Amino acid sequence: MKFALILVFAFTYLFSWDAFISPPELRELITKKNVVLIDTTDEKTFNEGHIPSALRADISDFRKQVGSYQLMRSPKEIQKVARSLGVNNNSIVVLYGHNKPKELLKASYIALALIANGLQKVSILNGCYEGWLFDYEDFISKAKNDKKEGNFSAKFNPNILVDLQYVKKHIGKVPMIEARPLRYFNAKAQSKGVKRLGHIAKAQSSAWGNKFEHDRTIKSKKELEEIYLGKDHLNPKKEVITYCTGGLEASMNWYILSRYLHFKDVKLYDASMREWGNRDDTPMEK
Repeated sequence: MKFALILVFAFTYLFSWDAFISPPELRELITKKNVVLIDTTDEKTFNEGHIPSALRADISDFRKQVGSYQLMRSPKEIQKVARSLGVNNNSIVVLYGHNKPKELLKASYIALALIANGLQKVSILNGCYEGWLFDYEDFISKAKNDKKEGNFSAKFNPNILVDLQYVKKHIGKVPMIEARPLRYFNAKAQSKGVKRLGHIAKAQSSAWGNKFEHDRTIKSKKELEEIYLGKDHLNPKKEVITYCTGGLEASMNWYILSRYLHFKDVKLYDASMREWGNRDDTPMEK
């Protein structure tokens, strides 16, 4: 009996805290009652096939438009949408997209929104839906699953999201990494919806896409440490701020640093360049 309890505890601990889980791990996990599986794709693609028991969530349920940029919705709104997806306080939530870059970023942003509001047991499927199909081509569904109301209570953490004034105040004092592709950082191309070229003064480029293999599986921790600790010179014990065009790309850097590499203090500038790059009073470099 004691040995069985140890096995149960080990299984729960493993899946509660893994930032990225493999298809075989998810195949075992979805048999558990407290698992909520969330698909981030569009409704048409979802109806063409998804992982059994998955529910579809729209990124707009977690973000709201504020002028030229978007911000995370309020804790009350996040709580409402999480409950509508059947999320309880003890739920294990697994997110996945259909191997399109933006869907993977939607997964990391929804993970960020849930974690910022107090839910700790959150994972992303490594390799996305296509990785699932590679292992379980015959184990898919086209059924629309019934939603059950959850009891999740949001407890917002104010130390994760930062605003324009916070970023201004910490330029040159706290390392800032930009998640956009290098061509935007270097002012070789213009991000959609951003007036000015270049990047936040003193920031450095750390594009989110180079943290993954071609099949959208996450690189090894050793490879990621070579990037973040070696190239970017970040300290896991000290504060770092991540930003991008409008929050989605930065959410992946935030997720990898805080959840996969266990950095102690990672913050995210949600409005990012959609706010910063459309003002004339914000310091920028090319």
